[in-house]
Order: sequence, then structure tokens, then C-alpha cells
Amino acid sequence: MTNGLIPITDEQAKLSQEIVKAFRDLGSFFGRALGSTPEDLVGYYGGDRLRIRRAENIVKMMCEAQARLAVMGIEETKPATLSIALPILEGAADEDREELVDLWARLLASAMDATKNNVRYSFISSIRKMDPLDAVIVRHIHEKNILFIERGSADPKTNQRTGIEDISIAIGRRSDEVEVSVRHLRDLGFFDGEYYPNALNREFMRACYPEVKTA
Repeated sequence: MTNGLIPITDEQAKLSQEIVKAFRDLGSFFGRALGSTPEDLVGYYGGDRLRIRRAENIVKMMCEAQARLAVMGIEETKPATLSIALPILEGAADEDREELVDLWARLLASAMDATKNNVRYSFISSIRKMDPLDAVIVRHIHEKNILFIERGSADPKTNQRTGIEDISIAIGRRSDEVEVSVRHLRDLGFFDGEYYPNALNREFMRACYPEVKTA
């Protein structure tokens, strides 16, 4: 007798138990972040679809988010709204590249900030489309308070300007790689023209890197 519930196999039940155990290793942070329980998350995704590796990716990201709260100076927290938290978890579930795991963790931590409401749904879409080098470059530009990027190298006497070659040297990557990422970031809406960091860029960085003091 199923009482109207869809029966699950022993394998699915075992998988769900392993996922819940992995999430419970987060301790009370799970409830702080989502205002929910591990069982609720398994029910949302469906125990037959959420595999252990994806659960481990989520746990890793949430552990990093917990650490980021202190680094970002966020003292007063609230559970992130589910309309933001669930897409963040979905994105993090399929991501194990450190640069992007870091961005997901920062976004979740920022969404938990009880004093602000500065995480836009469009930020989630942007991270989903980023490559790791994109994340490195957008942070570099933010930290250096760069207002314009030009081809080649910029005149070192000019303030708040840099060139593709300059970024390449600073982060130790090929100039072609840097240009591909800068072009991609422009396609994602982070730059106007060629290439001026815009309001979307600045708001994204305020949400993800509030602790970074620009040069």
C-alpha cells in the first residue's frame, strides 16, 4: 500500500540517506543558509537524480560559503530566499572548478546577508556561463579599479586603464586567452563598448567581493 506516494527502490532510498548524511555534515549551517532541512533538499531534487558527486559539490560550496561569511564581513545572517538559493545550489551541483565554486559560495554568502538585498537573479545566469578564467579576470579588474581596457598595453602613466597584454602579464596567462575571456564577459553584459566595466559589473563585484578594497 503506497498511501498515494510514489514508491522508491532500495537503491534510491540508500542514495537519499547518503545525501542527507553528507548535508548533515554541514551542521547548523544548512538551516542558517536555507531555513530548511537536508531532507527537504533531497525531496526537491529527487533522490534518484541527485547523485553523490553533485551532493558533494553542493556540500563543498556550502562549506566555502560558511567560511566566506567571515571574510566578507557578514555578521548578521538570514536564510537566503529560495528563489535565489535553489538556482545557486543547482549551479554549484554541477561545478567543481575552484574559481567558479568560489563565486557560487560568495553569492550564497551574500544572499544570506541580513543587512542587504543585492543578489540579482541575473548574477546566477552569468556565473553559469562563465569559464574559470573569466572569474579570475573580472576580479583582477575589480581589485585594480580599472575603468577601461584597451588592446595591447596601456600607457603606464595613465590611471585606471589597462591593456590585454598588461592583464596577461599580471595573471600569467596568454594574451589570446585573456582577450577571449574579456570578449566573453562583454557578451555577458559586464562591459560596454571595448571595454568599459559597467554598472552590472560593479554590482556583481559588490555582491561577490564586498571585502575587496579597490586600488
